[in-house]
Amino acid sequence: MIKPESIAKIEAYVRNVVSPNEEEWEAFCSILNTKQIGKKHLLLKQDQVCTFIAFVTEGFLREYNFQGDKDVTVDFISPNNFVTDYPSFLMQLPSVQYIEALTDVECLIFKRDDIHRLYDRYKTWERFGRLMAERIFCKAEIRRKNIIRKSAEDLYHDFVREYPDVVQQVPQYYIASYLGLSPEHLSRIRRRV
Repeated sequence: MIKPESIAKIEAYVRNVVSPNEEEWEAFCSILNTKQIGKKHLLLKQDQVCTFIAFVTEGFLREYNFQGDKDVTVDFISPNNFVTDYPSFLMQLPSVQYIEALTDVECLIFKRDDIHRLYDRYKTWERFGRLMAERIFCKAEIRRKNIIRKSAEDLYHDFVREYPDVVQQVPQYYIASYLGLSPEHLSRIRRRV
């Protein structure tokens, strides 16, 4: 059973993007499933084909992969945000990353086949999917450009603005990894700030 407050969270998010009518909203809610993930457990493993999109209602997740024997944080996902391995989801290829719960997490899960049926039946949901894909692309492109042009200190300031709750919730070495810094370099930046 999905909690009413979880439905309220996703509805607030969705209605900032599109305006579904009652039939469209009911069709959307009918494909939702709730999932609980314990701290340190995985929502997605490397080499697994991603067949879902999740909306986080409670808790924090981290996307990471390995470069050699070193784990590198790719992104953090806080409540009221979607998460998936988008290339794996779209192309049905094995994932190259892990999605791990940093705290106990509750999320709403949409299965790929159900999403495609919604797209086929309702223009509103097809539009929502396109707009979300555009947001994912823009976020990745902005991050890529910022890594090239901004100083480490500016990147940290941007991180704190974008993820204020994450700073207090996750180990600093995950943040350092995400920013492409050593933990020592991040400590020096934090002392200056």
